[in-house]
Amino acid sequence: MFSAQQVAAMITAQQQLAAGRSQARPLPESPFWETSPFGPGRRLVPAPINVPRTDTGRAEPRLWEYPVSWNLQIQDRHHVPWHVLQRAADSPLFRKCIERRKSVCQLDFTVTVDPRAVAREAQATGSAAKDVESGLRQKYTSEISRVADWLAVPDRKNDLDWPAWTSLLMENRLKFDAAVIYPRRTYGGQLFSLEVIDGKTIKPLLDEYGGRPMPPYPAFQQILYGFPRGEFTAATDNPDDTSAVPGGYASDQLYYERSVYRSESPYGMSATEIALFDGMLWLRRMGWMMAEYTEGVIPAGLLHTPPENDWTVKQWEDWQRALNDHLSGNTAERHKWPLLPPGVQMTQPQEVAERYKPDYDMFLIKLIAGDFGLPASEVGFTEAGALGASFHEGEEDILNRQTRMPDAKWLGSYATKLAIRELGMPNALRVEILGLESEDEAAADAIALQRVQNGRATLNEDRAARGEPSYNFAEADMPMLITGRGVVFIEGASEQAAPGELVGPAQAPKAGVPQEPGAEPDGEEDQGDGEQDDPAAKSAELTALRKWLARHPSPSRPFACKALTAADVPDLAADPRVVLKAGGHPKALSGTGPAGSGTLSW
Repeated sequence: MFSAQQVAAMITAQQQLAAGRSQARPLPESPFWETSPFGPGRRLVPAPINVPRTDTGRAEPRLWEYPVSWNLQIQDRHHVPWHVLQRAADSPLFRKCIERRKSVCQLDFTVTVDPRAVAREAQATGSAAKDVESGLRQKYTSEISRVADWLAVPDRKNDLDWPAWTSLLMENRLKFDAAVIYPRRTYGGQLFSLEVIDGKTIKPLLDEYGGRPMPPYPAFQQILYGFPRGEFTAATDNPDDTSAVPGGYASDQLYYERSVYRSESPYGMSATEIALFDGMLWLRRMGWMMAEYTEGVIPAGLLHTPPENDWTVKQWEDWQRALNDHLSGNTAERHKWPLLPPGVQMTQPQEVAERYKPDYDMFLIKLIAGDFGLPASEVGFTEAGALGASFHEGEEDILNRQTRMPDAKWLGSYATKLAIRELGMPNALRVEILGLESEDEAAADAIALQRVQNGRATLNEDRAARGEPSYNFAEADMPMLITGRGVVFIEGASEQAAPGELVGPAQAPKAGVPQEPGAEPDGEEDQGDGEQDDPAAKSAELTALRKWLARHPSPSRPFACKALTAADVPDLAADPRVVLKAGGHPKALSGTGPAGSGTLSW
């Protein structure tokens, strides 16, 4: 179906090509293509379906081979009709899956500083990320409150708060993969409401290249009752857009978001459409089981009569009616012995038990739930062996990774786009869904701990990532290594020891901790010999020393004694595995000799 203008344009183009007056300039061709033995041959000279560019003389490629006269087709989409998706989404199992996916809409939201903006600013200025984040938060405090208050009720016209508004968005996304927002404005050009439009009523239009037409040309039409009822331009942040009103966008603009992008269609592919074939099989299975109870023809028992029986049809009908009337609904009579005519025998049809086994039904439920990114247990069907008749831990992780987090990120990114373009929210802020950080809190804490222990993040950077206030002491901003020997700050480590030597912890080791020969407890103040001469301390250290020697017959480093001297353990005075405390001033090296070589004086 073509319009008169299209027919005239095609005739003119054919005439120009036939007359050789085409304005297209093909690229040069290698002469060897045609002359080389067994060569590729000459290529077909392209015909400029689209208007060639004035600078190159060649036409730009089309995005896809769209159906001719796409914009004239208003009956329905050329894939699965909208009404089929609507009916499928309202079937019981599909509706359960959709509602479970929409549970993310009940979570709260917040407007916060975008970590990507913090990373860019920190990289550009060389400042600490936590300082940049704190500065941006303080700078945009009023904007954060303003945008958060506005998004609390995004659709003021229909009085839809955040949970109801996002629920409508997810409904259109899961059924049609067409989440459409119409920014309704006041006559003064101010944003009044963000209304969710039924996605199946919006038809994307195409330009001559198969892409989305840009303003001021229409990009969408609303098709109602088989007629185009309105047209809209694509919402864009193009500064040269002449259709935009001061301070915002015109009333004929629309936001159209889809999750699945395909090169052969401007429409997406919803979870309902993906699950459609599996759902059809499940519906027919349910229909067959219902028919067994409403239209089934196989009775519980059959009566076989002898072939010599010469009853008439009327007699057969009277006897059958009398027997059924006597037994129907009469449990007591069915448990009694009935008298049958001579030669009549009763048989019971063999049931096909496999037809009623739940394994196949569970298989179909898994297929459909999987199409929606859910385990079967999420829609109320638990398997034998499930822990506590609930999730396996692995199912929870998969659900969080494949469904909950992507849904939350999609809602947050869509709301962020609307807030930036329609509410004037700064690009350094974003809308974020709350409540999902606890889904995998143990794993997140383990990752954060590893980053801090390995010096890849400081304590304050970790707290900033979790939205917690920073510590006000300097060590919280210093990268460190947490080892079995204690905390070692990386900053200044090269000044404490030469490369290759072990840097000790910031505090003195306790008694009984092995030390390298000659090592000193950094950072400990001189407290005199009173504590070290304590008999209890010597007894405890001697016990630890004996146990350590029993466990380490050939240690890689000696045992550094803090209280014991050669006089206390004369049998170990010449043992190279022990470094004994020498007499004299604390931290003074002892003399040389078999027992004193490398001995520490505390």
